[in-house]
Amino acid sequence: MSAMEKFIEAIPLENPWVNSWKNEGKKVLGYFCSYIPEEIIYAADILPIRMRARTCTDTPMGDAYMTPTTCSFTRCCLELANRNEYNFLDGIISCNCCDQIRRLYDNIRYKAPFPFHYIMGIPGYVSNTTIDWFKHEITKFKQNIEANFSVNITEEKIRNAIKIYNKSRTLLKELYSLRKQDKPTITGTDMMNIISAGVSIPREQFNELLTQQLKEIGSGDGISDFKNRLMIVGSMLDEPEYFKVIEDLGGLIVTDSLCLGTRYFWDLVDENLNPIDALAERYLSKISCPRMTDGYLERAEFMMDMIKDFNVDGVIFERMKFCALWWAEIFMLRNRLKEEGIPFLDLEREYVLSGTGAMKTRVQTFIEILEAR
Repeated sequence: MSAMEKFIEAIPLENPWVNSWKNEGKKVLGYFCSYIPEEIIYAADILPIRMRARTCTDTPMGDAYMTPTTCSFTRCCLELANRNEYNFLDGIISCNCCDQIRRLYDNIRYKAPFPFHYIMGIPGYVSNTTIDWFKHEITKFKQNIEANFSVNITEEKIRNAIKIYNKSRTLLKELYSLRKQDKPTITGTDMMNIISAGVSIPREQFNELLTQQLKEIGSGDGISDFKNRLMIVGSMLDEPEYFKVIEDLGGLIVTDSLCLGTRYFWDLVDENLNPIDALAERYLSKISCPRMTDGYLERAEFMMDMIKDFNVDGVIFERMKFCALWWAEIFMLRNRLKEEGIPFLDLEREYVLSGTGAMKTRVQTFIEILEAR
């Protein structure tokens, strides 16, 4: 079986790797945000899984308890929790990443509780004071896991987890670098398959698959039958089919600024520092999302750097309906692209992939505009 076939097999939250982990008597915890330090969980020999809800098709309970004017990602998660589709989890970890995720945590805790719940406080901007405060939050998080699961998370175990996760980040960046080529050797759809699998399987096995994938790509022929090089910018997107719709129309997605993309893995943890200090520094100072009130200029510069480094022709903004953070962010990023003369397309979407006909029409028109330039 090829590495890509294994990645695709691992995309569902409950997959052969998770089942094997559970069969060994080990615990699995779901977490809701990329600001939660997975290394602490993994150092406890507990498998962290990024919470997703791709099997959701309707949200009657989510609509009732969170209202239809909250983002569909949170409503879908609440729906699947109520239907016991997360029963393989031993608990959930959330944070104050946005008001809707915060309310989702409350609803799950009281309407569809797990054996273990924890919510982290994450500062909204970066300074010496907030980094010091976040160190205490991570320490409290570590102590809570130790107490609830009767484990001892030593400094050595955290350092080892940091090395394992840093290896993942380095390998993912190697794969991304292949997309800078005139003829990239991997599609955006395949990269989304890979990252979606990575947040669902044990990290050492993920690293083995990444290494296998790099070998299988090798020096093979690159992709040449595409019309334009595109970048995707936006919030929570874990649906490879969304990428495929765009790429089937001739637009090759060569990079991104996504919650399950570059913003997830781009920055390494400093392995030379005290591990708690290093985790606090990395997770709070990493390429931010709009929840961080002081990071807009850095996010805009990161977008522009990606456009330059990956030779991007146009940008597609994907924003979840009713996501207030990304409404404001995209408004400002659009102005930056206008200043630089870079074409962009703004696509509003629901979490569940639907309305692909309208999406295809708009993307096709955008690609034709890019070709005419």
